[in-house]
Amino acid sequence: MSGWSEVDSQNRRAHELWEQGRHEEAIRVWEQAYALDPDNVDTLINLAWGLGRTGRVVEALPLAERVLELHPDEWRAHHAFGQIHYQAGRYEEAISAYSAALEAGSNDVLLHCDLADALYSTGRFADAAQSYAQVAAAQPDDAYPHLWMGWSLAQIGNQADAAACFERALKLTPSWPEALYAVGQTCCAQGDFSRARHLLQEALNGYHTEDEEGRAAAACELGNAFRGLGEPEEAADLYRQALALDPTHPTARFNLGLTYSELGDFEKAVSELDIIIQLEPQDVEALVERGGAYLALGKHDDAVESYGAALDIAPDQVEAHSGLGLAYYMIGLYDLSAAQYARAAVLAPDDPWLEYNLAIALEAAGRQAEADAAFEQGLYRGSDNVEVCVAVARAMTSHGRNPEGAIEAARRACGADLANADAFDALAMALYSAGRYEAALEPSQEATRLDPEAAEYRYDLGLIQNATGDHDGARQSFTRALELAPDFEEARENLRRLDEDL
Repeated sequence: MSGWSEVDSQNRRAHELWEQGRHEEAIRVWEQAYALDPDNVDTLINLAWGLGRTGRVVEALPLAERVLELHPDEWRAHHAFGQIHYQAGRYEEAISAYSAALEAGSNDVLLHCDLADALYSTGRFADAAQSYAQVAAAQPDDAYPHLWMGWSLAQIGNQADAAACFERALKLTPSWPEALYAVGQTCCAQGDFSRARHLLQEALNGYHTEDEEGRAAAACELGNAFRGLGEPEEAADLYRQALALDPTHPTARFNLGLTYSELGDFEKAVSELDIIIQLEPQDVEALVERGGAYLALGKHDDAVESYGAALDIAPDQVEAHSGLGLAYYMIGLYDLSAAQYARAAVLAPDDPWLEYNLAIALEAAGRQAEADAAFEQGLYRGSDNVEVCVAVARAMTSHGRNPEGAIEAARRACGADLANADAFDALAMALYSAGRYEAALEPSQEATRLDPEAAEYRYDLGLIQNATGDHDGARQSFTRALELAPDFEEARENLRRLDEDL
């Protein structure tokens, strides 16, 4: 056998071993072929590529450089050089090498795909999407370019086309965990949590046991699906599963903290968020969420510190200003609370609740004129928001300075939602507080009709009936309120007074 044919035979044998997954054996055979002929282009390229794929980049680079010295126009040498750089995480160098291979005249599909991977890795997502599109056009039945074209499009905000790419990849390879995960994640983002749960469970089951990164991502996203379906306990289990696979997974730990808060276990929520902040002290979202957990625990000073730390990093963070406003309010520092809500309202002018909270803080600070103006502004901004209108109406009714404003706010709420019992009760009590008892009767009756099991509405109807002289009707309403809520002391007291008056 000639030297050339023996080298050729060894190259073929090495390729067979590589395809069988026997990578170290393949490299040894390529090394034997290299010993026979150190200038053989195929051997140099194959050995360099194999060494690069197995992480032996330092050994691979001189071989690739040797090929380029011998054959500077050999596109395969540039391609191999690019693959070695890519394996080493030197993505810009990889892009240069791949581009050189294209300039050398190659139109190899694998080369275009490798270039797309490198472009994606450098954050050049639009360019990556174009390269993946070229590969997908050349190999329309290959799921890989469709999937990664989808991820590239998602990165540049083109979610609709990204979703179509993911669906195409899944149709081509229905059991591929990566495609199942991509479509499942998209379903979560679109609110289709049932389909997301099904797909992500399949993805989690489909990842190889050694692929801890893939399994962690799938478990985390599956947790998101369960959370979206209103099953926080199952979500928490999956987030913990993701963290067992990848303890540094930031999304799983953050979402676990949120889920603990939703479950009312705020101590555990703080513990999880503390870990995130220890790992990444600049994580504003974690600081804000920790502030909320501290508030729920009644640790107002800690909440102030956490929200303050968030604002040191991001001075215009609306949730931090709002949370700090609530923390100051709970402490009794009403002027400071108002200042924070005022800042939040400037930053988020479309949120009427910020004006409402500002008004409440100003009211508590004794700044009544400013509070009235803030209530009016909140009502103006939230004129089509039933809950805001009801809240403003009840607040105005409570302080009694603007009865007509309270009535108008409640009427807006009723007009916006004719099936909202709370709106009709708010209107009834605004009219009652203004001394317009007969007018209050009809909306109060409507509130009890819409929600006959609400003890508070029955009680309010009793107050109005009593004010109109319908003492028997009032007695029935107070009695029913006590049946619905046996600990309703105000209803019991009013019923006692009625009995005494007989």
